[in-house]
Amino acid sequence: MTLENSINSLKHLFFLLIFYSLISCGYYSKEFSGSTFGTYYKIKYFSDEKVYVDQKEIDSVFKIFNNSLSTYISDSKISKINSGLNIELDDLFIDVFNKSKIIYEKTNGMFDPSIGLLLEYYGFGPNKKINLIDEKEINSIMQSVGFNKLSIVGNRLTKQNRLTKLDFNAIAKGYAVDILSDLLEAKKIKNYLIDIGGEIKSNGINVMNNSPWTVAINNPDLTSEDKFYKLINLKKSALATSGNYRNFRIDPITSNKYVHTLNPINGKSEQTNILSVSVLAQNCFEADAYATAFMASDFENSLRLIEKNKEIDVYIIYVNSENEVVDYYTSGFEKFFN
Repeated sequence: MTLENSINSLKHLFFLLIFYSLISCGYYSKEFSGSTFGTYYKIKYFSDEKVYVDQKEIDSVFKIFNNSLSTYISDSKISKINSGLNIELDDLFIDVFNKSKIIYEKTNGMFDPSIGLLLEYYGFGPNKKINLIDEKEINSIMQSVGFNKLSIVGNRLTKQNRLTKLDFNAIAKGYAVDILSDLLEAKKIKNYLIDIGGEIKSNGINVMNNSPWTVAINNPDLTSEDKFYKLINLKKSALATSGNYRNFRIDPITSNKYVHTLNPINGKSEQTNILSVSVLAQNCFEADAYATAFMASDFENSLRLIEKNKEIDVYIIYVNSENEVVDYYTSGFEKFFN
């Protein structure tokens, strides 16, 4: 046996000793992981007694969200609406719509789920169609953008512009995290961490280490040897991080870079001076939506929005006027630093 194998065996033995000591002390631990919403998910919890959370319960949450809000499923509620059908909405769709309307207003329109057609035009929609970007086409598409042009009457959606397409991907993951959190807490589980593609919610502690749940904010510079930019101790809170450093495309003809987070005010798909935004909030759907709004904006406008919305705390990695990569954080966020 090599030295490396011996070390790995000792680590495994050490883990088993801790695990069985937790069981003997009355703690029960379980983990779930897999793929959903085009990304990964991880759920870990500790409970005072053996509480069963079935994989089917987890999958059922994902199924409900996909059937209602996935633009990648042709017969989902949102896909049918985007195709022009006037259908009855389900409770989840109405709830997400109403939550989105509130954050749309609080961010002065920087969070706007009515950019579905614009996302498709830039090549970030479900069909991944690539267009040669034209200013006149963008101006035409912008006539369909504006969440204030949409309303729900009864259980049906009303559009001022029939071409408007919705995309709730910037809030749905966070809200799914919240629903899973409700599922665990309904079972009296007090120590857990839920992570869907970087949208995270925690409660209690990591019993294994007897310490707060520690998560990382990734370094937006993917060439750096330091994978993590900052470590955060989550304490009964939700965290969402948004960045364009992975999700962008380069036009093969013009070599122009187009980023996934679009500015819903001017229709641009341009990298601003913000590289990454992390938001702490009570609910993950709020953190998710606000992070998107700030990422779509520039640093100066984000500061104005942060000042307006005191219920959240924010960490921003950005490029200053001297072309230096620096960070900004609210005093509330600083309290979570590892």
